[in-house]
Amino acid sequence: MKKTNKTVQVILAVVAWACFLWLPFILFPFNRDVVVSKTDWFYFLPENMAKALKSDRFFYSYIVTILLVTNFYYFNKGYLIHRILARKKTILYITIVAACFFLYLTILYYIAELSINSREHRDWLNSTEFKAYLKLILARNPNYVLPGPRYFATGPMALFLLTFVVGLGSDVVNQWFSAEEKKEEISKQQLQTELSFLKSQVNPHFLFNSLNSIYSLSLANSLQTSNAVMKLSRIMRYTLEEANNNTVNLSQEIEFIKNYIEMQKIRLTENVAIKFVTEGDTENVHVAPLLLIPFIENAFKYGISTHHESVIFASVTVVDKEITFNCTNTIFPNLQKNKGTGTGISNTTRRLELLYPRNHRLTIAETPDKFKVTLVIQASTPNMAENEMANLLK
Repeated sequence: MKKTNKTVQVILAVVAWACFLWLPFILFPFNRDVVVSKTDWFYFLPENMAKALKSDRFFYSYIVTILLVTNFYYFNKGYLIHRILARKKTILYITIVAACFFLYLTILYYIAELSINSREHRDWLNSTEFKAYLKLILARNPNYVLPGPRYFATGPMALFLLTFVVGLGSDVVNQWFSAEEKKEEISKQQLQTELSFLKSQVNPHFLFNSLNSIYSLSLANSLQTSNAVMKLSRIMRYTLEEANNNTVNLSQEIEFIKNYIEMQKIRLTENVAIKFVTEGDTENVHVAPLLLIPFIENAFKYGISTHHESVIFASVTVVDKEITFNCTNTIFPNLQKNKGTGTGISNTTRRLELLYPRNHRLTIAETPDKFKVTLVIQASTPNMAENEMANLLK
């Protein structure tokens, strides 16, 4: 956005200055009957512009306008607005602007007065064209008096006021762009903070459940305790090393899930049937780490019973860069629930909203005897995932 804003500002500046340099040829008076010769340096310009530059009065007025009004524009934009108007010194600001305005009109009026006594002006008064024009005017109005220079000339006044309004308006636009950039930067910082917070909650939550499993084995003096600790060390290595990345290879995430399932099987009885399958190319797609495990955890936490047959089925399918995750488990309504249920799923739901706002579809369905989760993600290739995550968090 920042680059776009700069481009827009450059384009607007070029258009504004082109209009500024062109407007005096429309607003300022000059002799339109003068003849431009081929020896004039401005002969190649359009006819009206060449005729205007042929007039000494217009030429000097144009140069003064470029110098004074341009300096006023930057003086107003760079100093008056920020140092005086922004500090609510409105009367002082108006006074300085008015002083610049009258200084500009006074200089142009002085140039016009000098032009009356110039040779160019005398030649024009003695020209046949002017005498014919004056004779026609006097025939209609015998009391007609040839007007002299006007202090409050419409053209210079309009150009100065237009420059004043454009300078003030462009500063307002620049401040709006700056406010939008700051707003976007704050939004990105808040997003990064929230994602870091949610990810930091995943690890302790998962560790808490895993330690509960090992604790149950240790109470029963199971020979599988040491094996469970080894499984847990592999799992924690993943959470400490790989999960700190913005994205991981889907195959790594799947291997992590398999290790978790194997560790859970150690403490389960034959009444629990567990099946986890994968299909498709899982090597060339990336996902956010620890994104699927909360659903698996939930299935083990609330979908198994030591007294009744229970089933947990999970699958990961990749088709044309689209990842489909399914997890179904049995529900036992009378099974005592631990406090603080749903933390992992609610955190994951929020992470999906932040990381895949328009690229995921999460469906959670519950029947009297089954709980089913279906998650569809539009996956990215490794390079695409890295760029997307960098753009999201930079």
